[in-house]
Amino acid sequence: MIQAPIVLRVRKRRKPVEDKVSRPEKVKFQDARLYLVERKMGNSRRSFLTQLARSKGFIVEDVLSDAVTHVVSENSQALSLWTWLKGCDLKNLPSMHVLDISWFTDSMREGRPVAVETRHLVQDTVASFPESSTPTPEVKVSRYACQRPTSTENYNATFTGLARTRPEALRQDG
Repeated sequence: MIQAPIVLRVRKRRKPVEDKVSRPEKVKFQDARLYLVERKMGNSRRSFLTQLARSKGFIVEDVLSDAVTHVVSENSQALSLWTWLKGCDLKNLPSMHVLDISWFTDSMREGRPVAVETRHLVQDTVASFPESSTPTPEVKVSRYACQRPTSTENYNATFTGLARTRPEALRQDG
């Protein structure tokens, strides 16, 4: 009986994570302390963006704390992000800027923290409603046109008229 040698697969070893204190970057902006939310971003993207921001002179905190002034999130739903932030029990949360990644990219492009505009903010949808009133339910629109409600007014009478008369004419000619 011939036996083939057993080949064991060797797992690829991970490179050791770079020590975050090994290369201290010069801090240019003391008044802006960033925290990058990793929830939808992923660890590798977060570390890349952290290194980029630190190389530009920003302070990027590894842990969310009351010292943070700008919370930057990417691809997060506002409701889930704010629920998570409120669950972190931060005293400084009302004064923090909770921002979309667009603020971060604008700041990296400029090389300094840009002014926070309304387009950069991730709005707190829970706080926008008074506690006594209930929010109106969102109207869901189907992504399939055949499932969407249609109006009774026909704005394409020219095309629909042709679609009706052309097959009838073909049957008569046929």
